[in-house]
Amino acid sequence: MTAAAPSWGEIEEFLKIDGWRQLPSAGHSSHVFFEKVLDDGRVLQTHVSHSRDKRPSPGRFSVILREQIEISREQFWTALRSGEAVDRPGAAEAEHPVEHEAWVVAVLAGQLHMSAGEIEALDRDAARRLVYDFWARPRD
Repeated sequence: MTAAAPSWGEIEEFLKIDGWRQLPSAGHSSHVFFEKVLDDGRVLQTHVSHSRDKRPSPGRFSVILREQIEISREQFWTALRSGEAVDRPGAAEAEHPVEHEAWVVAVLAGQLHMSAGEIEALDRDAARRLVYDFWARPRD
């Protein structure tokens, strides 16, 4: 059984295993900063306390996993035990279909006669731009 939250030292060890790069120190700080560039080009950033033996609260650790490191608790502990980096999905695998607002779909399908596949292929901004451009056209 593992602790609810690792020590800051264990988090730093995970970061090294997972291929994170320590950033140069910018002045006096009570933290060490790290970043990792993912295969899809996104840059993740996190930091650890100089107090390596202390632990973040379980809630704080959950936020770090979800919002900064972007992995599950299980992936964290597995990597720490195995010494192997986390296998994150590539950009194509991680993509989820865009859920367009109902009003956007109504205009794209009903007024511009686009198919579901054509609409699904649009990102949110492109879909809205088509709707706004349609609305901006002069009416004959």
